[in-house]
Amino acid sequence: MARKTVKRSPSAGAAKAKGEDAPAQGQGRPARRRLSPDERRSQIVAAAKALFSEEGIDQVSMRKIAREVGITQAAIYQHFENKEAILFVIIEDFFGDLLEALSSAIASEVEPLRKLRAGMRAYIEYGLSRPEAYRLVFMTPMSGLVRAGVAVPRTAEATLQPSKGALAFNVLDGAVREVVNRGMTRHSSTDLLAEAIWAAGHGIVSLLITHNEFPWTDPAKVIDLQIDLLFRGLLHEGCPMRTGMF
Repeated sequence: MARKTVKRSPSAGAAKAKGEDAPAQGQGRPARRRLSPDERRSQIVAAAKALFSEEGIDQVSMRKIAREVGITQAAIYQHFENKEAILFVIIEDFFGDLLEALSSAIASEVEPLRKLRAGMRAYIEYGLSRPEAYRLVFMTPMSGLVRAGVAVPRTAEATLQPSKGALAFNVLDGAVREVVNRGMTRHSSTDLLAEAIWAAGHGIVSLLITHNEFPWTDPAKVIDLQIDLLFRGLLHEGCPMRTGMF
């Protein structure tokens, strides 16, 4: 009597070793849809972002991210070289949305000083709306600033292929330059003023994020007053906008 040959489907273990989704077992159970490379990358980034926020970047390994997603450690390296590469994607996404927020805020104003003020307000509101992402980008030991190109926005290399971080900073830089060119400011160094304004915005965002339990009188009023005080110091005393704007 001839032996009947049974065709076996790939085992779940074999599929997992290749970094694939395991086929469903049992009668009536729908097969799991295999994710596209883009979908898998998005899944990895989302899992890593949550783990980075909860445990800290240094405490999260590629193995842990892979386990969270449900794939093998070997499979995750098919999509990202290391966790720094995943962090870079998170950073670029953050700065891409920030760029849109800044550009939209500045475009809504005509007068240069109001443009700058609107941009600063947009930066603060955006940071406060994404506290965990803001922590990862600006408030972790493995800072994303250099990787995102923000620390070197004025080099020839960054100019040829600017990152989203550099482009976002350039929106602020451009608004500051316009105010300086109108002769409104005490200082004529655009670079210095842009950095000082960014430092002030970052300071209030990080303070409100890390001390959100503090009984603030009114966070919105604190933000407005902080911006007012900054701009009063920014403008020279003879500038009519110094008293007329606020």
